[in-house]
Amino acid sequence: METTSGLQSKVVRDLAWLIQAPPVLSEHAGMQLLALPDAAAERATQDWLVSLDQDPQELLSALGAQSGVRRLGFYAAALTQFWLENGPSWDTRRSLSAVPLSSGRSRITAGQLKLVCLRPREALHVESSVKFFADASSEEAPDLGTSSYVGPFLHENLAWRLAEARRKVTCTESLSVQDFLRRELGQVQLRSVYFLKGYIFKPLEEFRRFRKLRSPPKEVNPECSTGWYTTDISAALNLTPGARLAVLPKLFWLGPAVARGDPPVILGEDLPGQQEAVATDWPDKVRQDVEEHFGKVQSALLLCELMPSTDGLWVEHSRGFVLPPVWDPTSLMTGQPQGMKSTAEHEPSAPDAPSKWSNQRRKYSERLADTARQPAPSLADAGVHIAVPQRLSEDLTAQHLTSYVLAAKSAARKGDGSRIQRKRLLHGAVQESEALQQLVEVSHPSDSHFLLELLVKPSEVGLAVRDCSLTFEAQPCAARRILDLGIAGGVCLRLAVKFAFRFQFSWDSVDTASAASLFEAALASDRSRLAGLVEYLAACSSLTLPVGSELSTAILQKLALPPADFAVLDLLCQHSPEHTMELTDILVSHGQLKLARKIEARRGDGSAPRVAVHESPEELPEIRLPAEVEVSLISDGCGLDALLQHLAEAGESVVGMDAEWKPWEGRGSDRGGSPVQLLQLAWAEVVYLLDMPALVADAELKLVQLLEILCSPSCILVGFNLEGDLRQLADSYPWLMSGAWRSTIEAVEMSGTSASLDGLCASVLGLRLEKSQQRSRWDLRPLSAQQLAYAALDAWVLLALLGARDSHLELPSLRTLASLPYGHAKRFTRRLELDGGVCAVASTLASLSQGKALQALVREHRSQVVVCKTLACVATLAAGARRLCLAVLPESAEMSLAQLTSSLGCASARLASTEELREHFRQPRGSVGPIGPALPKATVVLHQPLAENSLLSCGGGSPGWHLNLSPQQLQDWTDCIVAPIVAPIAS
Repeated sequence: METTSGLQSKVVRDLAWLIQAPPVLSEHAGMQLLALPDAAAERATQDWLVSLDQDPQELLSALGAQSGVRRLGFYAAALTQFWLENGPSWDTRRSLSAVPLSSGRSRITAGQLKLVCLRPREALHVESSVKFFADASSEEAPDLGTSSYVGPFLHENLAWRLAEARRKVTCTESLSVQDFLRRELGQVQLRSVYFLKGYIFKPLEEFRRFRKLRSPPKEVNPECSTGWYTTDISAALNLTPGARLAVLPKLFWLGPAVARGDPPVILGEDLPGQQEAVATDWPDKVRQDVEEHFGKVQSALLLCELMPSTDGLWVEHSRGFVLPPVWDPTSLMTGQPQGMKSTAEHEPSAPDAPSKWSNQRRKYSERLADTARQPAPSLADAGVHIAVPQRLSEDLTAQHLTSYVLAAKSAARKGDGSRIQRKRLLHGAVQESEALQQLVEVSHPSDSHFLLELLVKPSEVGLAVRDCSLTFEAQPCAARRILDLGIAGGVCLRLAVKFAFRFQFSWDSVDTASAASLFEAALASDRSRLAGLVEYLAACSSLTLPVGSELSTAILQKLALPPADFAVLDLLCQHSPEHTMELTDILVSHGQLKLARKIEARRGDGSAPRVAVHESPEELPEIRLPAEVEVSLISDGCGLDALLQHLAEAGESVVGMDAEWKPWEGRGSDRGGSPVQLLQLAWAEVVYLLDMPALVADAELKLVQLLEILCSPSCILVGFNLEGDLRQLADSYPWLMSGAWRSTIEAVEMSGTSASLDGLCASVLGLRLEKSQQRSRWDLRPLSAQQLAYAALDAWVLLALLGARDSHLELPSLRTLASLPYGHAKRFTRRLELDGGVCAVASTLASLSQGKALQALVREHRSQVVVCKTLACVATLAAGARRLCLAVLPESAEMSLAQLTSSLGCASARLASTEELREHFRQPRGSVGPIGPALPKATVVLHQPLAENSLLSCGGGSPGWHLNLSPQQLQDWTDCIVAPIVAPIAS
């Protein structure tokens, strides 16, 4: 811990821990273990880590280019790969990673070559893992060897992990694998090693007395890192006097935690899943949250103790698992390898209000395993799934189909001309074959899946349909066979349904008993098959679910698990509208509020309304703002001073927030173009109405200060569609919100159970909220008394609704309800991040030139500009790593991926997927610009002729915003590459 705590960067500390922590296994593990060769290599590695800590950008870029790093295992593997490819003493010339392997002659994937590094005298094959085990042995119980070390989530014992490791390292004994490696790396000696780092956790009372392991099996290193575990919350929280505690997300489980600041927080990194800092607190506060967690969810939490150090930091002193009372390791303590898995059938029902850690799927914990796993097949005779493409000069026949499909799968994302040519040849191969179902039946399911994709997809990008679309007409019996294979699980049922639609299959109805039987079989399979069955039965006009049945509830529960598919749920609501309310409740319980609101809109299609107090909401008494609540209109700096003083005196605050802007009256993309005119902030005793245009003109700096406080952890914001209001505010005044755009906002969203605020007031409070001023002209001044009264009540009533949510007795007065303390409101919060859009562009611009660059962000195109578009792309380097790219070209031009690939010096390039656009570029499609949150990771490429223009107009990060800048400014701010990237116009 002393070696790593001196490092500033979290990712470098994690890397240092992986390299320098004692291994879990000893030399008697039965495998060769990866280790540095000598003391000189260890010193060189320490020097390299210190240098890397001073500038970790290379490491961050390498991790950001890897897929899956938001999961702990992938993150650790990516760190290990970076060390072996770049660290001293290895001298790696080339590497191969994640090469898929099949078992024997089977085409079923059974493993992979995790990493092979080509060194001067050898090819080093490395299988690596990071694992955590609890020592469940006792002095009285018989010696069960490594099976007495069990995972905290009961997924496996250490004996199982050893068996898996031996299975994986023996894959290089396969002649097929050896031939593949010789072709790729040449004639070099092959060596296979295993790399296992982690912790072994001891019972808490034993850990207090002695931290080292007690008589470990010979396979286990007695010096490995240890921690503690317990089911007694009180004992865990009072281990060391004066310690602060933190509940660690899984991506913070590697290196020892270091906290800084006041109050101390454990800082993360700009990587998926690590941006949010981890708070530390005193034991009494943590006890409350942990007890609440175990009162709702039976999943383990990892706690760490931190003690102050001499340099003002808080450094990890110990760590341990607090386990649920139901934790029972006996199913794994068998004396032999044993693996388990979690099944949906044993998943507990979701709590009404998830705990602060349970509503973030797999971020902090896992469900306890409940079903035995079967051992994976041996890899001693494994095959390699790497196919050599057929030469384009050859005729593609049905006999070539399997090789073709495998080759096309590997090139599916390259978008090159050869793939299009091969698809044309596939057309002939399909027509020559005797029957379509034969091609599907003789292939492996994954190959069949890809074949169906080629048949279903109408055309390739950039080519006319007549040039490359398949025109094969499927016989009815062939289409029926494809559907039957999908229903039985042989191919993807959703794809089979698309195939049947594509070739105009005639659908037959399915009787109720048969549909129920199909649903029962689908429930035992994965969710994709269940979703496909919904689409199939809907196409057959046979999608009906009985109300109140266990089968219907199980179907809804499985379909609504995060992340739920709106298209499938919407289809279900169209055919069975009576289930809309139940489905909405399930989505809310899983924290999928936006999706719940969209489904709630189905009420008008037949589902029961939420308002149940009276037959008509118009009959209810009207809500009035209590007379003792003060309303203050703020339009200058003096008024803001009073508001800031109120915030300072209040300390931790619960604030109702709402915003008003000019109603949208037309069509098209200007829907969000009107800026926020009035921002309402409500406390129980006072409501402040902020005239935003006036304050922007008179007191801009004070407004920035106010917004930063509101977006800090000291304030809990309560709203109805709060995220929409905050994004509208950010899109209206991005330079004001640029200081808070990456803040983690403590938010309470009230819209989860109602489609409208007035409907929520009617159902919860039994009162009617007057909404006649909602669409009035908020851009005109002065605002009327009716508008001000409406705006104040709209924000204040949110506090009363939150208080009613907390009250379990007969509702008291509205004024009492609105006075909910901060600690009570905290139980209903979820964390909201504004991590994209024009606000992120403004923040990036502000960092580029001390705010002067903000002048480039405008609402309208300036005269004499060249309007450009920016395409988000992902490039693949020769070594397999990914690189983000922003390509700037004229608005009407078509980009050449081949020229972009050449300008970047990479192996291939493609357009970013929707998921990548959201995760890495964080700007909506159609508004992407060269400046934004993707920098500095992304490389900007400017089409060469544009560099000769005086002014360019690019996307500003949100609809209605533009970035007007010169080519020289773009080059100065981004170090962009200037190269031709536009496809030539065909003559």
